Amino acid sequence: MGLKERLGIDLGVFKESTTWKALGIGIVLFSIIGYAGLSMFDIASSGYGVDRDEIRLAPDFEVETVNRTVEESELVNESGWFKLSDHRGKVVIIDFMAIDCANCHLVQEHLENEIEDWRDYDGEYEIVIISVGSWYPSPVMEGESLEMLNETFGDTDSDSHMPWIVATGDMDSVLKSEVIHSGMNNSSLSLDDGVYCLEAWVDDSEREISCIDIGVTDNSHDNDDLSNDVDGIEIIFEANSSLNFTIDTSLEGNVSWELIEMIRGDMVEEYQAQAIPVALIIDHEGFIIAKASSGTPTGGWGDFDSAVLAAADGEAEDLRFSLAKVDRSAGAIFSMGLLLGVLVYFSPCAFPILPGYISYYIGLGQREDELIEAGKLESKMPAHWILGGLAALGQLTFFAIIGIIVFGLGSVINLSGVLHYFALAVAILLIVLGAFMLTGGTAHLLGFVQKLVDKYSTTEMDDRFTPKRNMYLWGIGYSAASIDCTAAAVIPFIAYLAIIGGAATWTGLGGLMLSVSLLMITVTTVVGLGQQQFITILRRSTGLIKAIGAWMMMMAGIALTFYLTQPELIASWL
Repeated sequence: MGLKERLGIDLGVFKESTTWKALGIGIVLFSIIGYAGLSMFDIASSGYGVDRDEIRLAPDFEVETVNRTVEESELVNESGWFKLSDHRGKVVIIDFMAIDCANCHLVQEHLENEIEDWRDYDGEYEIVIISVGSWYPSPVMEGESLEMLNETFGDTDSDSHMPWIVATGDMDSVLKSEVIHSGMNNSSLSLDDGVYCLEAWVDDSEREISCIDIGVTDNSHDNDDLSNDVDGIEIIFEANSSLNFTIDTSLEGNVSWELIEMIRGDMVEEYQAQAIPVALIIDHEGFIIAKASSGTPTGGWGDFDSAVLAAADGEAEDLRFSLAKVDRSAGAIFSMGLLLGVLVYFSPCAFPILPGYISYYIGLGQREDELIEAGKLESKMPAHWILGGLAALGQLTFFAIIGIIVFGLGSVINLSGVLHYFALAVAILLIVLGAFMLTGGTAHLLGFVQKLVDKYSTTEMDDRFTPKRNMYLWGIGYSAASIDCTAAAVIPFIAYLAIIGGAATWTGLGGLMLSVSLLMITVTTVVGLGQQQFITILRRSTGLIKAIGAWMMMMAGIALTFYLTQPELIASWL
């Protein structure tokens, strides 16, 4: 008994010219759609969390490293902590990453390819790299601990070993200073516990700085080295739980002052690193000069690498920009959710799936009339926006399930290291399904594939075809296949929303859900409006569209498998 009799597979399709014509068309369509998706991601990510109107220093921070003898020893303090401001006069590349982030590993591969050349570069300023774990534990999720980062990136025998500083971020890693009061002459202020510095000056004189600690200061940082004495100006604090002070001066002019609070901030929030990977270049004076948000930038790594060398030569002043200031208002968090949804939908892990989804939907439209004639479809398929909405609902359902596992069952089910293999399994399944679709064996799938298809999905081989259910399942598959890139952005973002609380929590979730839904509905509707013309052009070739869909489904699986398993090779091409 041959393959056709046992599995319904007809290898004779490879002798037909239609099959190879479909392959050629599929390659062209897959390339165009995939590149367009990656380009959309680059455009959206380049402006995420960036402020080019006001140039400010990169936020100072101190993070705990894995503290290895070779990689960290000369760049951290005796306790293994790295502080950014201690490295003024160096070029610092900050790589925000996570273990369960496939795209992050592509950034890592590129840094590995360049690090020796950067270390040997005869520039004016030394180049230092630090990778910061961004999926760190919080009150609402377990995340990836420093020990886990060390096991993955710290071991020299590991395939993922990082020969540079490896650290973990935290909710209090960033050292902030904010002006909370200002005025003229003496004053009395009522303050909460904390660490403060008072700056006083007369007209255009240098600033006298005196610092004081009040009460318990757990969320503050050290101010001992910030004082500055100026002749002719003296700040006198009165011992009090609040802050009473007088400013004595022998200088003539108007006395002004500012009270600065020294507080700590969340690493991911302050560095706008919700959608990792994010790689930043900090020049020798502490300003950001370049940003990369993908391990596969469509324009390659040329601009980023050139910026590294320009910074090392001290010639990057014209490239400086700032990170957007943290804004926890409901409107700002809603906007953040909207933009994050765009990054999720067009993430590099999703780009192989988008062409497959589009080709499937075109094929769905082609078979509509014949399915109605065969009695397998009772009426015309629903409107494009309805089917797109069902696919969007499938996406949201999948992320809701992952969210429940992470936040509700995190202590029982540990997803660390699992998401990569989950995405890989989906990629392989796409290859298998595409191959069966091409060779006519769709109705003879074996094992769990057969059971899943029989139970939940339908094909034109079934007595009744259910396009609504199929589109919903496609949405689940879309999110499942891209989980290796999107989980490290979506899950920490949801955790962040849970921590800040209030109306912003719901506006942030609403923005994310609205963005993902509108994109899926828009893509489905646009494809639906244009599918009839595409079908009319190809109608003379029986089965051509179905073959194109099968090839593109296999291409999606192959591309995703390659993306997930060959970061070294991909990095060498960019």
